[in-house]
Amino acid sequence: MGVGVRVISEEVLCEGKRVRLIQKRMVINGREVVRDVVDFGEAVAIVPVLDDGRVVMLRQYRAPVNEWVYEVPAGRVEPGEDVIDAARRELIEETGYEASDIRRVVSIYTAPGYSNEVLHICIARGLTYVGARPEPGELIEIVELPLMDAIAKVLRCRVSDAKTLISLMLYRYVGEQEG
Repeated sequence: MGVGVRVISEEVLCEGKRVRLIQKRMVINGREVVRDVVDFGEAVAIVPVLDDGRVVMLRQYRAPVNEWVYEVPAGRVEPGEDVIDAARRELIEETGYEASDIRRVVSIYTAPGYSNEVLHICIARGLTYVGARPEPGELIEIVELPLMDAIAKVLRCRVSDAKTLISLMLYRYVGEQEG
């Protein structure tokens, strides 16, 4: 395609507990442009599947949108942490279930127009309840539903959580046949 891209500089504008805002100066086709980038890193989303086929979801309060949101368990991959280890940790923390089998299905950019976040979607099977360990400040209710009911519940929300909808649909069309 012949598009020339060269990064001139990156400046951290602000830094929080989980994200940084970076101003990236680039030359694209001979023209200088500036882009603000949310530097997040990697995260995992997990579809936990019980032996009877129901999926484990969360009803979780999310401060940024000031709403309770139906979600699959998810969280950040810490620096130096393996994706599967992060999925295993987040699954236990948020749901209390430990999985004997976790498989990464796909990795996606969540919003490449403004963020570098990569989300690894995993399916977890062989679940055993060991007790949840939520982070301080996490408000979580566990919901166990048949897959189609879970999809319907997410679709009925005023605004659906994208990672959850993608994860459940992906499981419906890819993972369910492998179970």
